[in-house]
Amino acid sequence: MDKKRYYNFNLVIYEDDKNFKDQMKAIQEEKDAIWIRHGQDVNEDTGELKKPHYHIVLKLKNACTISALAKRIFVEENMIEMVKKSLNGCLKYLIHYGNDNKYQYNKELVLSNNDKLLRRFLELVTKDVLEVEKVITIQEFIENFPDFIKISVLSKYAQKHNMWDAFRRNYSIIKDLANEHNGKMSGELYGWKHSNPDYYTSRDEI
Repeated sequence: MDKKRYYNFNLVIYEDDKNFKDQMKAIQEEKDAIWIRHGQDVNEDTGELKKPHYHIVLKLKNACTISALAKRIFVEENMIEMVKKSLNGCLKYLIHYGNDNKYQYNKELVLSNNDKLLRRFLELVTKDVLEVEKVITIQEFIENFPDFIKISVLSKYAQKHNMWDAFRRNYSIIKDLANEHNGKMSGELYGWKHSNPDYYTSRDEI
C-alpha cells in the first residue's frame, strides 16, 4: 500500500456507481477540483461506447495518501492515482486536448469549484486558438443569449473563458453585435420587426 502523501490526483468515477452522488458531493467539497463528464469515449478494442464517466483532477492544499483520499470521497483506491508528471497534462486530458485520436470534448463542458484552476485549464487549451475564432465564439454567445445583454455580462464571459485579449481588441465590433442583438430583442418584445435590418444596430446602446 502506497503510504506516500501527494498534492495532486487524477480519478475516474462512473455514473452507475451506487455511491456516485456522494462521490460528486465530496469531490466538489475539496478545495480545488475540476471535472468533466465523458459520454463519447470509445473502447478501442470493440469500437463500442464506454460507460458514461467523469474525469476529475484534484489539487489539494494539504498532501494526503491515496487511501486517505479514497475514504473521504467514497471512491475505490484503484480509481485514483497521483499525478505522475505534469498537472497541466492532466488538465489538458480532460477534453483530450492534443490527443487527436480520441473524441474531442468542448472546453465549456469542464466545470470547477475554483476559478483560478479553471482559468489555468482554459489558458492551456486556448493558447493556440486564433483571435478570430474567439470573436466568433463571443458572437455566438451574444446571438444565443435569451435576453437583452449588457457589456458587463460579455466582459465577464470573455474573462472567464480566457478570451479577454480578443474582447479588448475587438470591443467596438462586439459592442455593435450586442446592440444589434438588443435591437432585435426589442422588436420581439413589442411584436414588430423593422423592414431595414440595419435599424437594429443603432438601438439600445449599452
